[in-house]
Amino acid sequence: MASDQTVHARLILQAQAELARLGTRRVYSLMEQTEPDLAEVVLEQTTALYHEVLQLGVTPKDARRVHQAAERLVLVCILALQKAHAALWQDGSGQDVTSPSHLPKLPPGTDTVPDTTVPDTTDHGGSPR
Repeated sequence: MASDQTVHARLILQAQAELARLGTRRVYSLMEQTEPDLAEVVLEQTTALYHEVLQLGVTPKDARRVHQAAERLVLVCILALQKAHAALWQDGSGQDVTSPSHLPKLPPGTDTVPDTTVPDTTDHGGSPR
């Protein structure tokens, strides 16, 4: 089967290292800023998995372990896909074509963008860790 193989092993290893460095809470926080609907689905579904595993009669410790493994799997996949997507936007010279240096210049007086950054006050207390 032919494949464009945009996600290479190197990107997966980078995603695993990034998740290990930042931790799941920080990755969720960053994902909520860029992909809030996706972050919500991942949180809801991994939490549902935790409860389903508990209903099977395993210990809470084992259920948490399964939950955390599922979270890591999903987050690594998403991070690797994000990295592959970003790599597709690079031109032949390795420059990111989405960087400001590649964007057209704005007319004078319109070059300031208001800061719309929202401080991270998200509490994931409902999700077992």
